[in-house]
Amino acid sequence: MSENALPTEPPTEPTLIGSARRAVQARVRQAITPIVEGLGLEFVGVELARDGSRQVLWVFLDVEGGLTLDDCARAHPEISAALDVEDPIAEAYELRVSSPGLDRPLMSDRDFARYVGREAVVQLSEPHEGRRKFTGRIGPVTGDAVELACQDGTFAVPLEKIGKARLKFDMPQGGQKPGKKP
Repeated sequence: MSENALPTEPPTEPTLIGSARRAVQARVRQAITPIVEGLGLEFVGVELARDGSRQVLWVFLDVEGGLTLDDCARAHPEISAALDVEDPIAEAYELRVSSPGLDRPLMSDRDFARYVGREAVVQLSEPHEGRRKFTGRIGPVTGDAVELACQDGTFAVPLEKIGKARLKFDMPQGGQKPGKKP
């Protein structure tokens, strides 16, 4: 290192929100992130959900230019093999690998910072400012809170109280599909 070079700070770990903080999700994230990155993809997050009586493990991936079905098909067996070794979920589950979609889940402070200016729907695990749901434009992330500009005011929502958050996607009005000429 040259005399004038400043030491580089190690990247800080993201502040996870909602279910992303749970132990099972953390084990899945640890097991598959190196594999996903080795495939040239970005690990977005993981959700564990029920579909009727079945438990479903959703793994959300992305890539510059958008994730394709071929990307998902290429990643699925690699992720499945890693999870078979790690075995983070006690009961049977179905693995689904997907893009995060237009209503992308926001799972960390970094996700909020990445989408400043976009509209999001944020559900809290406990009330803040007398409510549990906020819909508004994402503002800056400062310390342990994200700013949301809602119709009834701007709120600093503590990250630790967020249970679930997604980008809001509104369909274009007028009954015309995007890209179609009248």
